[in-house]
Amino acid sequence: MSNPGPATTVTPNNQNLNTQQAIRLLAVQKAVNLNATGDTALPILSATNFSVSNVVMSGATISLTTAAAGLFTAPGAGGTAIVANAALSGLTGPTIVSQRTVASTTNRTEQTLYFNVATAQGAAATADVYVYGYDLS
Repeated sequence: MSNPGPATTVTPNNQNLNTQQAIRLLAVQKAVNLNATGDTALPILSATNFSVSNVVMSGATISLTTAAAGLFTAPGAGGTAIVANAALSGLTGPTIVSQRTVASTTNRTEQTLYFNVATAQGAAATADVYVYGYDLS
């Protein structure tokens, strides 16, 4: 039998996890209407200070060929663009998950974000929007 090498020991270094050490769900809105232009409010869940790291969409009811949308800090695509208005064409069905490009990760204090549909799909369509990030409260 050959020598398997030196013996090794692995000691876990467990740390208590607090809210500032993990990405968590900051806001969610299910079945956002993508066939009408305008805003859908996304209330922030239990955070007074936060930084958005990911915006994920899924559950599109149809293949989105026309719709464009973004995530903003004020209604009417106002304030800071957390995700700039962009085509949602990557959402081709209910099993597809699309991670949107986050344009601003600055520390935020707003208690509502606004998902703005800039271009309607032209047919009945909905999708779910999830906002993840760091709770800096």
